[in-house]
Amino acid sequence: MGPARRLSDAGAPLSLGSDQHAVIDLFEEVRALEMHERLMSHERGRFTLTGLHQALVAHGSLAWPDAGALARGMRADLVAAATDSARTAGSDPAQIVYSATAADVHTVIRDGEMVVEGGRHVLGDVGTLLTEAIDPLWEGLA
Repeated sequence: MGPARRLSDAGAPLSLGSDQHAVIDLFEEVRALEMHERLMSHERGRFTLTGLHQALVAHGSLAWPDAGALARGMRADLVAAATDSARTAGSDPAQIVYSATAADVHTVIRDGEMVVEGGRHVLGDVGTLLTEAIDPLWEGLA
């Protein structure tokens, strides 16, 4: 657990992401940011919803100054999550980051292009595609 609150207070921009494919869920990542702070400080609400949202959309640390905002000339990266799943039903839409998981994502637009529509990746079943790409790599290790 890093000193995220102290870093943020000192002016360091926080940018969430995933460093492996074992769990790719930015909702889990953003909740972990708050949870780790709670564990260390024994206090709730270490980050505001606005602060958590900024950590989700900030891309400045990745040298993408044209990402992270809805404005003309920006990258137009968008994610939409279902608000009627077993996890999200009844959630305040502003607080969806606390209840949703990657399974609730139904639409992803990257650089203005649809990548996930209706919960399905445009390339096909992601699990099958990953298995087909990774399994041959394991054969060389046996």
